[in-house]
Amino acid sequence: MALIQGIPGEFDPQPWGEAILRSRELLLLRIARRPPDHEVRLPGLATTPLHVVEDETGRALTWRQDGDDLVVRLPDSGESPVVRVALKGKLRIVPPDTVTANADGVWDLTPTGTTAHLVARRAMDVAVRFVGMVEPDIQHHIRLAGRRYAVTGQQLTRTTVGPFPMPALRVVPLAIPIGVRRVLVAQVGTVLASIHPGRDEITVVVTNFGRTPARGEVELPLPPGWSATEQSWSFDGLEPGRSVGWATRVAGPPGRHELRVRLEAGRRSACSPYVVDL
Repeated sequence: MALIQGIPGEFDPQPWGEAILRSRELLLLRIARRPPDHEVRLPGLATTPLHVVEDETGRALTWRQDGDDLVVRLPDSGESPVVRVALKGKLRIVPPDTVTANADGVWDLTPTGTTAHLVARRAMDVAVRFVGMVEPDIQHHIRLAGRRYAVTGQQLTRTTVGPFPMPALRVVPLAIPIGVRRVLVAQVGTVLASIHPGRDEITVVVTNFGRTPARGEVELPLPPGWSATEQSWSFDGLEPGRSVGWATRVAGPPGRHELRVRLEAGRRSACSPYVVDL
């Protein structure tokens, strides 16, 4: 069984060709471009293969699983074959945009579509914080891991939504409302510091994903040669689900630089680093 339990779906075109679902438990790999090393990699196959053969001859091919990727060794000579992959169950995939939580147990997503995919290393209750511009009076239905909440647009961008019971090692889709440009997901109980860039300043935001009011100290360490109008703040009485932020102007050498907030707000203090362009 694969490490991550995937979801029903289909594969995008691959550099070497395409993967086509012939039946519920049979996958065909059509090889249009033979890789120089004669190995084709199919990323995100969460269903364990039963056997892998050349479609025309029935000859068994050498294959292995590399995480959630299937790697098949093609014959060294001859035309590019069609490869038949029999599966131990229905096809389930790990979508390419699937995100695992960082070391602090936080998902920091910049959506590129209407759905994001999350995986948790262990089972936990999480809450979601949406950042963006949405119509305040429109109702949204936020569904994650089998639980759904109805919230207005005003609630959506002013407080966390949850809790949701995230399972361990299972791909879970999250629908992204139109207008949302960033999504933060964290375990319930976390106090999270994040960085949000603007035109000529950045905003350091602390969000309380816990069930009780939070207090703490915030610092923005800077690399050598950098400066900021403000670098430290404090907060008290931050209600569950709410956020507080401070804007500061930063200056430094041109380029891309990762900034990470230092937060002291109890044992579940967490940070989501952010790469800033100057």
